[in-house]
Amino acid sequence: MTGILNTSVGWAVLVAFVLAGCEGVTTGERDFLIPVEASEDGSIGPVLIQLSPDMSPVAINFKAQHGDDPNEIGKWNAYQASLSRNGSVVASGMFNINHTGTIDSPMGATYVTQTMLRVISPETGEYELRITPAKPVEVTLTHTEIEVRRNIQMGPANP
Repeated sequence: MTGILNTSVGWAVLVAFVLAGCEGVTTGERDFLIPVEASEDGSIGPVLIQLSPDMSPVAINFKAQHGDDPNEIGKWNAYQASLSRNGSVVASGMFNINHTGTIDSPMGATYVTQTMLRVISPETGEYELRITPAKPVEVTLTHTEIEVRRNIQMGPANP
């Protein structure tokens, strides 16, 4: 009986650990999804987003697909995301998108979703999102979308 209880607790801890930091992808509700195209240098935007305090907290997610090019295995793209309103930055952060393939399985999980920003919207209005590469792009991405999720649950702050 003790072994079963320890196994159950172990699984619960593992699930909590895996889901930690996924609040922006797994909680709240999708408000909208915006298809976007990257420019030649890999930058995206400006993307105009309507936000309001009743949506808060909001997650702004990056969704895309990568191919199965073996030359891209082990490589990643680094980006800087910036959200502004009336010319003032409201939130910014760095995020990476990596090619998930391996030598044994070059395709990997081709669809990637990454929370770029979590925001408490101080006022109703139009916000401007810009995404710029922090280094040269190494992974080719297609079907890129920006997802906005409203009323997400915020996880505990890191110590």
